[in-house]
Amino acid sequence: MTAESKHGKGLYRNTLSYFGGLIMVGAAGMILFLLLLEFSLKNPSPYLGIFTYMVFPMVFGAAVVLALYGMRRESLRRRRLGTKEAQPFPKLDLNDRKTRKWFAYILVGGSLLGILLTFVGYNAFLFTESVTFCGEVCHTVMEPEHRAYLASPHARVSCVECHVGHGADWYVKAKLSGLRQVLAVTFGTYETPIPVPIKNLRPARETCEECHWPEKFYGAQLIQNPHFRYNEANTAEQVSLLVKTGGGSRRLGENAGIHWHMILDNKVTFKASDKGLQKIPWVRVRDHEGKERIYRDKDSKISDDELDAFPEHVMDCMDCHNRPTHNFTPPDIAVDKAMAAGLISPTLPWIKKVAVDALTASYVDKEAAGRGINDHVTGFYKDRFPKILRDRSKEIIEAVASLEAIYDRSVFPAMKVDWKTYASNIGHRNWPGCFRCHDGKHVTESGGVLSRECTV
Repeated sequence: MTAESKHGKGLYRNTLSYFGGLIMVGAAGMILFLLLLEFSLKNPSPYLGIFTYMVFPMVFGAAVVLALYGMRRESLRRRRLGTKEAQPFPKLDLNDRKTRKWFAYILVGGSLLGILLTFVGYNAFLFTESVTFCGEVCHTVMEPEHRAYLASPHARVSCVECHVGHGADWYVKAKLSGLRQVLAVTFGTYETPIPVPIKNLRPARETCEECHWPEKFYGAQLIQNPHFRYNEANTAEQVSLLVKTGGGSRRLGENAGIHWHMILDNKVTFKASDKGLQKIPWVRVRDHEGKERIYRDKDSKISDDELDAFPEHVMDCMDCHNRPTHNFTPPDIAVDKAMAAGLISPTLPWIKKVAVDALTASYVDKEAAGRGINDHVTGFYKDRFPKILRDRSKEIIEAVASLEAIYDRSVFPAMKVDWKTYASNIGHRNWPGCFRCHDGKHVTESGGVLSRECTV
């Protein structure tokens, strides 16, 4: 037997190429199967998309590389043996009938495969841009943000609209950052709680203002917040605020209110001494005439050299509206809203105090929280109002269910997240908010005080 007949004609006739081809067939078959399965399910698992659009396509690509490497290796081996079939690349002669037949097979099969891979690749892009991918794949890590997102006013806005925005440069940055996050989740090196991505956050003018147009905000808005007192009757009140929203344009009233900060021909910059931008010792205001005022916190112990080392931030929407979506409502506010909505009956004696006490207790996990909230509420009425527990048990059960729902979307022991974890800068009820700068302590060298007057 000659070397030519022994080794055959095709360079693919080797163990590595055969093995690579086998894996390619298996991977392509699994992709097709999972596509059909995904289309047949109403609510497919996010992990199905991971395998359909990412894992098996990568396996297929690795198999192609393995098959090509096997062919190259076989070519080198044949040349060492001195056979006539030692060409480094396959020979293509369409005048040969057998070659034409294989060429037709490869052309048709390659076209179908190309269509499949293009479809999978495009859907892989769509999948990585989806809320499912962002919020549900890394379930434990992203559960707090995802649950808060679903209960927010932006629940119909996809994550990438704010966290990535438009343009190839930010898309690439986001995917590189996402790769680091995947590695952190894989090896368990992520922080708990997840830090706010202030450093890598895209300016609000390129994201928020795609929908919200500060130049068109003007006038005032009436805000009415329900409130119930901590007494037996749960006395109902309503906190009404006339918020002077103001505008982002001097044409609509330069001193109109809050959005003065966002007037396009004004520029407000500041320096913070912490990563969360909560401690602000220095503020610069430059108005439309070019006049500049610098305010420093007179109680700050930070030296000039330390202050010079801090980065200077241009103030934008996110410096006040820093929790527009991932907001964890404090227990008293959440209970007020539930009582105003009728989810918790305000006629149950002391229910406001009992509910808030139950929510603020410490629990090791969500299962323990469910038991603890139930025991706290039912135990209170059993001891103090047994007749109400007997006659109005349905209302108490509904109240307990509402409290469990509030806890479930606000507290995540595994990630060390609750309503105290992330500061909200809107207002100043539970966190400094506006008073980070407007505290009466930020003054200029001439003695001018940064206003803390809400009626301006």
